[in-house]
Amino acid sequence: MALHLGQNLNMRMEQKLKLTPQMIQSIEILLLPQMALEERIMSEVESNPALEMLDGPDADAPDQPAVMDERGAPNVDGPKDPFPDEDLDWFKRRANRGDDAPDKMEALASTPEKPPALADHLLDQLRFQDMPAEVRELIPDLCWQLDRRGYLEQPLSELFAEEKLELAEQAWEFVRGCDPAGIGARDLKDCLMLQLVREPGDNSFEMMLIRDHLDDVLKNRLPAIASVLGVDVERVQEGVQVIATLDPKPGLPYASGGNQYVVPDVVVERDEAGEWIVSVPDGHLPKVQVSQSYWQLYDSNSVDPKERAFLKDKLSGAKFIVDAVAQRKRTLLKIVSEIIKHQTAFLEQGPEHLRPLMRQNIADIIGMHVATVSRAVKDKYIQTPGGVIPLASFFSGGIANQDGSEAESSKAVKLRIQKLIQNEDAKNPLSDQEIADLLDKDGLDISRRTVTKYRIADGIPSTRQRRSF
Repeated sequence: MALHLGQNLNMRMEQKLKLTPQMIQSIEILLLPQMALEERIMSEVESNPALEMLDGPDADAPDQPAVMDERGAPNVDGPKDPFPDEDLDWFKRRANRGDDAPDKMEALASTPEKPPALADHLLDQLRFQDMPAEVRELIPDLCWQLDRRGYLEQPLSELFAEEKLELAEQAWEFVRGCDPAGIGARDLKDCLMLQLVREPGDNSFEMMLIRDHLDDVLKNRLPAIASVLGVDVERVQEGVQVIATLDPKPGLPYASGGNQYVVPDVVVERDEAGEWIVSVPDGHLPKVQVSQSYWQLYDSNSVDPKERAFLKDKLSGAKFIVDAVAQRKRTLLKIVSEIIKHQTAFLEQGPEHLRPLMRQNIADIIGMHVATVSRAVKDKYIQTPGGVIPLASFFSGGIANQDGSEAESSKAVKLRIQKLIQNEDAKNPLSDQEIADLLDKDGLDISRRTVTKYRIADGIPSTRQRRSF
């Protein structure tokens, strides 16, 4: 059978979705929370001379629609260039303006220092302790090998050469003697033992519980421990209460970055008529506009083609940033307004009245793609009369009611499970099946497996672990 090669010229029509660079940039701006958006705008101002900040009284004025012509340039009745008589060299103008320097220095001076890392905290304690120079040389390596909990999981033989193992053992003992107690432990058992050694009084019974019965303690098998040790369950409970005061992760406070402050992207509040009003606060964002001077320069006949192409690129980029920030605000308002219509009971009566709501539901109502809704609410916060909460808190799946009425949100179901467990008899706690049966009597169609999933997700211990003897 012969094989023939040939060439054919065919035409084919097809549709493809391609993201242009501007579409990608618009998506990025929509994703940004308020504080990150402020940094992004300032970065664009620094890199694009055609994008300039509004200074003076106009910058602090309430937001108003910008008056632009079809190209995005301010028209004759719109905002004026704050520096009409200055040279068009943007870099010179920025260099000559030093009025914001004192504010920057003041902000830097008032910024709180970061808390010391765990290794720095330990090195400060060990700096003036008397020890051989060979041992002191190994201290920093040990301190920086501790994990977030303050544990040293790697064996010393993997960290140091064989000829230095004896010195490493000595250095390790110095580290284990530092504050907070429990630092430098190998595991949880070692960490608790290090802390009990420093506790006043006779803790030999508690040490025995940790050394020989820690697994049973963690699983609340107190009668089994009492039977093995030949003591009352009450005595075991007393020992467990002492152990519960110890810190299983003593290094964690030094690993955290402190409180993370957020700026709400959206605010919802009641007006005088009792209606919920949604707004996007952007008063602290830099007010920017497309430079009128650059438009005038672009329209003039004194620039060569290369300069005109450069100006066109910068003006287009500046106009896009202004439009993208405005579009972000409109998108947030549209999405959050619809969310609030659906979750009014949550705002007025609390989390127990959160209704089931999916991102797809909002997308269908307002005619947007679900991906746009997801990007708009991601990492955003809303200020409500009850506090600042993530926008994602308004979305929740649902559990069907037996009477065929509207489903109850999974978050509301979790709260009901928590209340049942809080009010249970500590000596005879409810099993997951008993919780499911109680909710079933209240008209909620829920399985034992779902109760177990919700309980584990909320970090609630099992029935055995909750039992009090």
